[in-house]
Amino acid sequence: MDLAWGTGAVANEVIKRIYDNHQDDHINNGAALVGTDISRVALSIANSSITRRFQKSCFIEMDSENLSFRKASFNKVLCQFGLMFLPNTVHVLKQINDLLIKGGKLVVSVHGTSEGVPYFSCIMSSILKSIHDIRPKGSPSVHTFDNPGDLYNVLENATFHDISVKKYTYFYKAGTFDEYWSGYMSSTANSIRSTIESKGIHVLSTIKEDSKINANTFTDKTGLLNFPWDVLIATSSNN
Repeated sequence: MDLAWGTGAVANEVIKRIYDNHQDDHINNGAALVGTDISRVALSIANSSITRRFQKSCFIEMDSENLSFRKASFNKVLCQFGLMFLPNTVHVLKQINDLLIKGGKLVVSVHGTSEGVPYFSCIMSSILKSIHDIRPKGSPSVHTFDNPGDLYNVLENATFHDISVKKYTYFYKAGTFDEYWSGYMSSTANSIRSTIESKGIHVLSTIKEDSKINANTFTDKTGLLNFPWDVLIATSSNN
């Protein structure tokens, strides 16, 4: 199962691995890929790209806080960049634990610190400079589990075992500043975007110009933005 799988990026990689490794026995023995997300639009996009590659796929519109499966079990659960947005993380992880078969595996990935993922911080730091209260104190963010110890502890509190947390650094080419700005603003939370827009063109322009100054540090030799990106990947089991 792929939890909060968006448009199916991870699922597509799973399918690729299945076929690349010639694991036809898994396919023939009834293996299935289940994806859940709260966004019907995202699921529709995933459906169009995945089912033609792997027919044993199931897409379910479901809130990750309430995994209402009946008589279902999974040998693996994946969650890419979703765990940090769930207010009651331990509750969700315990539900996942119950859905896994004995010895089942959970793999989650979360973003690193704001310094380690400047794609977010270059713009968000500028937003917070102009609109201090745009994000309620204590609300989930992309950096909720940026500390490996915090990620380890939340998995341990949900009674997972054999926990391993490792940090990897990747690079993301974000294009020109205008492409970066457009991509960030189109994907940020509606509440944040609408609050910024409500402040008027002057505030929006100030945030954009300040963000451009921050982002210039990550301009490569071609004049395009190339951001380092720290990712924490945790694996665990429910022995």
